[in-house]
Amino acid sequence: MTAVDGPVLSIYYDFASPFSYIARTVAKRLAAGRDVKVAWLPFEVIDYLPPSGAMPQNPAFVRRNEARRALQLAEQYGLVLHLRDRLLNSNLALCAVEHARLTTGDPDAADRLHGTLFDAFYRDERDIGDIEVVLKLAEEADTGEGLEEVLRSGVHRERVAASRAGAEALGVVAVPTWLCNGSGIVGIVDFAEYFRLIEVRAGQPATVRS
Repeated sequence: MTAVDGPVLSIYYDFASPFSYIARTVAKRLAAGRDVKVAWLPFEVIDYLPPSGAMPQNPAFVRRNEARRALQLAEQYGLVLHLRDRLLNSNLALCAVEHARLTTGDPDAADRLHGTLFDAFYRDERDIGDIEVVLKLAEEADTGEGLEEVLRSGVHRERVAASRAGAEALGVVAVPTWLCNGSGIVGIVDFAEYFRLIEVRAGQPATVRS
């Protein structure tokens, strides 16, 4: 998913969002055979949860349609998707990806860990809110060097928070949000819409469609 001279497709994501998980597969298909660089940017939707997460305050029926749609989309894209009632505190996982992005010399390392963490949570039902699980997965993805110290000290929390603040300044309020060439899309939409997003003329005023 890397490129040199083509458009940059920036995707704000959160591990707590099953639609962000589905967005990985959409992005891979979109970038296949095209000169497109995909940049995953952290957006921690709920940044005040306890480390172990929490049960949502909104009634279950409010979320039921979203869950049904996520499962339908996962099936459409050939993904195994296990949903949970408990909200995930995604900060450790987000910080781990940022650490890989900043410290490794492998340009694909952050993306590799990004995919590993998503698969672990939604496909394999592992708890990526647990530091020991995150460290083990990072080790498996060859991105674990120095990670325990920075996760326990919270070194990258400000970076994750700054990413969200920057996104909000652009008008981003939900994940996944896709930005390219001055335009944007929110969520998982018809595949053709993503083609249009990366093909629009650069320099247009930013607009976000949902």
